[in-house]
Amino acid sequence: MSRRSLFVAVTAVTALLAPPAVALAAPPGVDPATVDLTLAAGESTAVTKHVTTSAVPPNPDLVLLADTTGSMGGAIANVRANAGAITGDVLAAQPTAQFGVAEYKDFTDAVPFKVNQDITGNTSAVQAGINQWVASGGGDIPEADLNALYQLATGAVAFRPDGTRIIAWFGDAPSHDPSGGHTLAQTIDALKAANIRVVAVNVGALDSAGQASAITSATGGVLLNNVPSSQVSQAILDGIKSIEVTVAPKVTSCDPQLTVTNAPASVKVTSGDVATFTETVAAAADAAPGTYHCTVDYLVDGVSRGFVETTTVRVLGLSINDVTVAEGSGGPPVPATFTVSLLGGPSPNPVTVHYATSDGTATAPADYQAAGGDVTFAPGETAKPVTVLVNPDTVDEPDETFTVTLSAPSGAGLVDPIGVGTIVDDDRDGTFSCTATAANVIGITAAVANPANLPCADDSASVLDATLNAGLIKVQTHALTASTDLAPDDQSAAPAAGDHAQAAARIDKTVISTVGLTIELGVIQSQAAATCQPSPSGLAPVLTGSSNVASLKINGVPVAVGSAPLTIPLVIGTLKLNGQTVANGVVKQQAVALETALAKIVLAESQADVHGTPAHPAGDPCHR
Repeated sequence: MSRRSLFVAVTAVTALLAPPAVALAAPPGVDPATVDLTLAAGESTAVTKHVTTSAVPPNPDLVLLADTTGSMGGAIANVRANAGAITGDVLAAQPTAQFGVAEYKDFTDAVPFKVNQDITGNTSAVQAGINQWVASGGGDIPEADLNALYQLATGAVAFRPDGTRIIAWFGDAPSHDPSGGHTLAQTIDALKAANIRVVAVNVGALDSAGQASAITSATGGVLLNNVPSSQVSQAILDGIKSIEVTVAPKVTSCDPQLTVTNAPASVKVTSGDVATFTETVAAAADAAPGTYHCTVDYLVDGVSRGFVETTTVRVLGLSINDVTVAEGSGGPPVPATFTVSLLGGPSPNPVTVHYATSDGTATAPADYQAAGGDVTFAPGETAKPVTVLVNPDTVDEPDETFTVTLSAPSGAGLVDPIGVGTIVDDDRDGTFSCTATAANVIGITAAVANPANLPCADDSASVLDATLNAGLIKVQTHALTASTDLAPDDQSAAPAAGDHAQAAARIDKTVISTVGLTIELGVIQSQAAATCQPSPSGLAPVLTGSSNVASLKINGVPVAVGSAPLTIPLVIGTLKLNGQTVANGVVKQQAVALETALAKIVLAESQADVHGTPAHPAGDPCHR
């Protein structure tokens, strides 16, 4: 019998199983995350807060530390085979997790301690590090456990400053003490100073000297005893999920009119469990009517993990909302209806407030009809309408605003006394343009659709054959077509997805020839479009273009082209194929461009544009 087997056989076994999994009441975080209250000045209320912690401690840096002496073959094989399950399970709970790999033997071995892989998010590198483990060496029963833990705590691996640092240590024998000059007490001090939790998996006699118990207890870790070699990987996961964390609320900001306190001051729970607090929110006795805020961050082990709760408290007062209306282009005035609200709930007594309109960029009576008067809330009422009439017009202009202001309140304070009325212009803020040219040789064109370009209009042009010359360069073309399309034709309609300006040009056959050079082109064509498409801020113009050269021969030699951009240097200049430019609201697509020192030849060119208006120089036709 080996010395390890004999030691295990005579060692008393104490089973310490990982706690059973706790069903999560909610995803990790604080519930409720927002609290919205109405309080009178001097009042307070209590809110129960539940903080669900992560099943795996947050942002973990997990180092797998293995005893790789001769008797550990089975445990090493189990972890090696299940490394992907370990990293995958941890990453599923904490996607920012990273991992390291280390091993130790005894001082009689050539390398008593080794870092196989520094902290990394690369799981393939982690597996490669684990694959370096080979069960060999040892000799006497104590090994170099403490030395390995001490080295990891003092810089052997690069832990992240904001990570939860965990060492998952598995072995079957205790450590020399001291080990490498480091005592148990010194090792514990180093681990605590580095904020490292230790999960110890005992597959034999790891805790026979009480070292694993002392280390896990001092570091807030977990000791799992009596673990068969075939279950080490699962024990590591169970141990990580059994680490206790401390949840402590911290008020990070609070308006002086409020106070927020939590009881108890902190709660320690197993990872994945729920910490419960009673939060008391109080409004100061002299708090004026208004809306106030406090923010509480429920720290986990002293670090913010985004478990933030925001409390909003409204003290009884009056407010008026903002209103947006489309002005219309004809017909009767459009009502802009504001709501005056009594915040904090109904009042047992009547509440009154005066309102009056005032000009902003919108002026009365041209843009709206001035209004004023008093609003009275009967007991129990909390909302009253105020209507202002907006005058329609057909002028393209920027959006305009006016205000409704509350004043002279009785029975409540003013919380938000100004309502902004926004009059949204109905007309498009810009114009489409488009043009297409089949051939352009030093300014001489053939088959041009919508030559004016601005505004875009439906048009088409075709030429059966055209020969255009640029000095000694001859351009022979056959079957030239160009077309443009505007949608909708009635641009007074409201902008909608799919509105567009499109242009297309095509030549079925082209031969460009000069002394010593012949360029033969098959079908060439281009398209360009400016299209209104949905975006996070509403409709927006999207500029697109494409072109294609079906075939190309230069002096009889075929050249593969297709639709990708290609530049070919020639003796007389440069041949550019499938060129596109997009700038300043213009997309221009050229199927072929031959540039020489004396001439420029452009074939199958399409262009689409968007332009603003005098009222909206930076506008576009997808908005109004």
